[in-house]
Amino acid sequence: MDSTTQQHYTDVITSRLAEIESELKELEESTEAISPDVSIGRLSRLDAMQHQQIALSGKRRIEEERNRLHEAQRRLITGSFGSCLLCGGAIAPERLEIQPAAVSCVPCAQKR
Repeated sequence: MDSTTQQHYTDVITSRLAEIESELKELEESTEAISPDVSIGRLSRLDAMQHQQIALSGKRRIEEERNRLHEAQRRLITGSFGSCLLCGGAIAPERLEIQPAAVSCVPCAQKR
């Protein structure tokens, strides 16, 4: 991978990581524990707890994506970025544009 392409993917990953940090900050309030001494009705409390669990699930998904992107940054540094971990072939640039943390080519991903 040439240095221009490597810099492009570094920028794509860095940009997405910045978006993720912003999303995580927005989710902080939604994932806070619901205090038992807050005066709301039983159904409203259950509804609030359900929304909290949905927000926590979203937060976990975003944190997992962040971890995958950090791993992609490591692969960029080591020179293995853009190579399928299963077959060793090249991952299509179109796939990396959409999903920069991809670790497998489309044929290998379809086999899984």
